Order: sequence, then C-alpha cells, then structure tokens
Amino acid sequence: MINKKAQSAMEYLMTYGWAILVVLIALGALFYLGVFSPKTPNICTIGAPFTCVDFVVSAGSTDQMVIGASGIKDDADLTLTGDCTYSTVDTIDNQENTITIVCAGVAEGDRISGDISIAYELIGSDISHTISGSYSGTVEA
Repeated sequence: MINKKAQSAMEYLMTYGWAILVVLIALGALFYLGVFSPKTPNICTIGAPFTCVDFVVSAGSTDQMVIGASGIKDDADLTLTGDCTYSTVDTIDNQENTITIVCAGVAEGDRISGDISIAYELIGSDISHTISGSYSGTVEA
C-alpha cells in the first residue's frame, strides 16, 4: 500500500513540476523580450570621430539629435534611415551639432529605431570615410 501512495505522490509532483517549469520559462522569455519594461532608454551610438550625445523624439513636437564631432572638415554628410529622417541639417562641423529630425506618424510609447551614416573627411586629408551607427528608443510625450 505504501508503494501506491509514493507512486501517486511522485506522479503528482512530476506532472505539476513540468507545468510549473513551462510557466517559469514563458515568464522568463517575456521578461527577456521586455514585455514588462514600461520604457526603453533612448540609445544613439556612432563611432569616432563622432559622438551621439543625445536624441529625443516627442509626439507632436520637434525631434532632435545632438551629434558631436572633432577633427573633421566642415562638410560631413548625414544620412538617417529607419523610422526617422532629417528635415534640416546644416553641415556637420567640429562642434556639437543639433539636427532636427522628423519621425512621422509616431505616438507616445511607440518604439523607433534606425541607422545613421556620416560621410566625412579628416582635417589635412582628402580621403573620404563613412561611419555608421544606430539609434533606438521610445517616443516621449
């Protein structure tokens, strides 16, 4: 009689143990994918000689990206692809440059992402270089 109780208890633990394990794996996957994260920080990266200082995308107002540069000629060309494009860019020069960007059709809480490409020449050189980067974040209020 003891063997039957032990077998029943073991079957109970194994059945519900697998179910609990599946639920824990599903919750872990949801946390990993950011389902429970209310806001993702805005991230903007690009390689030297440029630095992406900050960018903001707001629903219904002016969107801006700040890119710093040093050691380049004053005529670097910027290209944005993805969810945003630029509306006005003077030339990117050897200082902190504020670029007005346009992210059409976005609402608060939407996630945006894209790529940055800058063609430039270093001071004292006529060789053209191209550097790539990326941006991603959440539309703010």
